[in-house]
Amino acid sequence: MPGVRGHYGFIIPHSERVREISGSNPWGIEAELAWLLMGENTWRYCSCYPRAGLSFFFISFDNPEILGNSYSLYGFIEPLIGAAGRVYGSVRFGIGPTYLDNVYDSIDNPLNKSYSSPLSFVVLLNAGINYRINEKFNICLFGSFNHISNGGIQHPNAGINYPTLGLGVDYRINPLPFEHRIKDRSLQLVPYKGRLDVSLFATGKSDISGEGRYLVMGMLTSYTRVIGRISGLMLGMEFTADFADKHEMERKALENGTETVDHKYIAALLGHDLLLGRFTFQIQVGAYLYSPYKRRNAVYQRYGLSFYLYKSLYIGIDLKAHLYTADFLDMRLGYSF
Repeated sequence: MPGVRGHYGFIIPHSERVREISGSNPWGIEAELAWLLMGENTWRYCSCYPRAGLSFFFISFDNPEILGNSYSLYGFIEPLIGAAGRVYGSVRFGIGPTYLDNVYDSIDNPLNKSYSSPLSFVVLLNAGINYRINEKFNICLFGSFNHISNGGIQHPNAGINYPTLGLGVDYRINPLPFEHRIKDRSLQLVPYKGRLDVSLFATGKSDISGEGRYLVMGMLTSYTRVIGRISGLMLGMEFTADFADKHEMERKALENGTETVDHKYIAALLGHDLLLGRFTFQIQVGAYLYSPYKRRNAVYQRYGLSFYLYKSLYIGIDLKAHLYTADFLDMRLGYSF
């Protein structure tokens, strides 16, 4: 199912560092290829017919001297709500790498505090209203929230957040009728009521000055209670040692004669797990319980995706952010009990 979408939006001035360059209106176009998942097993998980696909997403930030353009290639999953009707809804989640052609440079481009590495990541969430013109053609009016960040790999990394409105056209090469199915509420899709997880995570992160890259490592222990067919409520504790923060404190101590404090922290997490077979999508909110080094905010968010390799062993990727600003992107290895 190929499709084309156009975008037009604005930049959110989420930080004083980006306020002076946030007055432009990003515009862009994306070309995608998607597959409609119509099997009975797929229906059981979401009581819907989702689309899964790959999209090439070009955005001009309407500021070529400072921000330039982004070229993204992201994968997405998009449940269709009420797909059998002529008018139906859709919700899309996408993530993937992006190339930025005009990044920060202390001499040539010092005003771009949004991103400093050509290779970054785009995360987007959008919702749309679709209208089926005939069996093969469909149009969609949608709104999208888009975020680009390098996950703290290199500074400055204030990130860029740009909501857009758009209009799209899809073409179904081989249209098949949507089969009417009744939701079986007695079906147990998750084979457990509760799950205990222990995971180790690590990444590299530059300090605020961008002078080098330092290790960030930690451990998360959590308990997830299944509260629906494919939903879980998660409560956890996180221990992290951030050596980029340690280096920053040591640098300031040499410059200003200040004392260093502990670069480690402990935080409590509350979150939601979306349990889709071997995949788990996670959204969490954390609050620092122990953090002598002053963080950007007292609370933070985590967005993660895990995949079970074998029975209880899983790997994952996770983004930590303070409001609109990413802190770091980590890889993790975990085990479920």
